[in-house]
Amino acid sequence: MNNVDLLKTGLKNLKRRKARTFLTVLGVLIGTASIVIMISFGIGIKTNINNQMLNIGSMRIIEIQNFGYMPEMGQPNVVKKKEKLDDALIRRIAGWEGIEAVTPLLEGNIKCVAGKYMSSLMVLGINPDVLEKFEFSVQEGRLLNKTDEYNLLVGSMVPMNFYNPKRMNSYQGMMMMGQNPKPPVDLMKEKLVLTFDYSYGEKVVKDPMVPQPTENKKPPKLYKAKAVGIIKQGSSDKDYNTYMNLESLKKLLKENAKNQQGSGMMVMGGMPSTNLNEYQRGQILVKDVKYIEDIQERLKGMGLSAFSVMDMAKEMEKAANVIQMILGALGAISLFVAAIGIGNTMVMSVYERTREIGIMKVLGATFGDIRKLFLLEAALIGFFGGMVGIGLSYGASYIINAVINSMSQTSPEMGGGGGPGIASVIPIWLSVMAVAFSSFIGVLSGIYPAIRAMKLSALEAIKTD
Repeated sequence: MNNVDLLKTGLKNLKRRKARTFLTVLGVLIGTASIVIMISFGIGIKTNINNQMLNIGSMRIIEIQNFGYMPEMGQPNVVKKKEKLDDALIRRIAGWEGIEAVTPLLEGNIKCVAGKYMSSLMVLGINPDVLEKFEFSVQEGRLLNKTDEYNLLVGSMVPMNFYNPKRMNSYQGMMMMGQNPKPPVDLMKEKLVLTFDYSYGEKVVKDPMVPQPTENKKPPKLYKAKAVGIIKQGSSDKDYNTYMNLESLKKLLKENAKNQQGSGMMVMGGMPSTNLNEYQRGQILVKDVKYIEDIQERLKGMGLSAFSVMDMAKEMEKAANVIQMILGALGAISLFVAAIGIGNTMVMSVYERTREIGIMKVLGATFGDIRKLFLLEAALIGFFGGMVGIGLSYGASYIINAVINSMSQTSPEMGGGGGPGIASVIPIWLSVMAVAFSSFIGVLSGIYPAIRAMKLSALEAIKTD
């Protein structure tokens, strides 16, 4: 018998027993759909993780912290020599292989006044030359340049933190009450004043128990500034920060440190350390994610803490892999039960077709032909069940994602406003693998019935009623 004859005969035999074939295929399609849907949940979790990582920041950025690297429990200490995160080290790092850009980040807490509104800002000094490389983009205005002195590049959420000290219904208060007004101030149109005096512009009640500054001490200096750009919303690490030219912020902090030493006024702001020759933070942009691990190890060897979004992604992906394995195993149970059903169907087919098998052998069918026929029938059951199961999986995945998307848009607790929810993702490779696997399960289930059919004696089989 050639392959075409075997295929025709196999399809004919399955069609003769429609009810039994339907029920067996039904078991396979339920098993296939179960395992595909379960695995798709794991893939959906990974997809959401990747989307969240992109919102947190670029996958190619390494954050440097200027404090001693502490190895994990059970891990060797790789620190050779603690080095300072200063300009000299920044220049050395810039020359390493795989480095595209590097910048220190100088921190300063400064009060900003815009008309009758004011706010405390976390101002980060940054090198303007690297802004575009670090994926800064503006929704209004422009980026910083080297000629900007006290000008500011403002995160999209920063204007929402301004308040009027003379009014109780501040923006923050309205947000807590569920309202969603416009930002109280347009920083791009206002003349800004920067100061390290946090009492500036507010009514201060003097406490007789607290020593008051002497009258002959001059108040902290006021600096005129303006906002040159509003950062495009979407990256959580930039939305709430304000950026200034690195050298300009250095100048401000030095003047503030000098003023604090010579004044009796209660002045706040500045850095945790007044040593402006050593930075607390920095950022590195690598050319490719393949360099991240090696560069982080080199930084840790210098006693610096190095962190990237890839670290978080790896940990979350490990957890997602465990969840995916568990879900896949649960789905595989259904397919295993379906495999038993295929085996049972094929064994019953051998009993019912004993006389037919004997006639085929007498007419010249070889053991190989008999084996191929029964394995083909079992494989066809697995194939048809897998194909219909994949169709069912896509339909179920669409409905699940539609429900999750609807809930995420209508319920803030579900992440409303954060884009469409994705719970189930079925890639093409999963569909192909599922059909191939269900067909393979069918073949495995048909091995024993095929062997049993091969061993039947032709003469005895013909005598069977």
